[in-house]
Amino acid sequence: MLETVCLIRNMTVKDLERVMEIEMESFPLPWSKESYLGELSNTFASYLVCDYEGEIVGFGGIWVIFEEAHITNIAIEQNYRQQGMGRMLMGKLENIARDKRAIRILLEVRPSNTAAQIMYRSLGFVPTGIRKKYYSDNNEDAILMTKYLY
Repeated sequence: MLETVCLIRNMTVKDLERVMEIEMESFPLPWSKESYLGELSNTFASYLVCDYEGEIVGFGGIWVIFEEAHITNIAIEQNYRQQGMGRMLMGKLENIARDKRAIRILLEVRPSNTAAQIMYRSLGFVPTGIRKKYYSDNNEDAILMTKYLY
């Protein structure tokens, strides 16, 4: 796998136009710009972007509430996938969870998204449940994956 290094930094309102382009490309049920605006002011949430040579090529978010962290979303622009940027974002999100003293991180992933499942497993996440008909676009279940930090 080719490793491409990007600058990981906090997402700002100025990043949202580009984030929305990646969101629309990546998800059948994209979040709205208003949702991201709300998340940027949510005290439980942290959102990061992956800046490669001055261009936003990925982003990710996490909520940390008490001892639990939840990956809300993560996406890399198609042209930059399989280059290690998703792993970099996940590492930074995990650091946020650890800094806020979370003991576990949860996320949902589509069974059809095998590439994401492979990455999550390689980062120490294990399947811990199924959320039936979680995705409203096609009623696909979600695999709940968990990583224990301590």
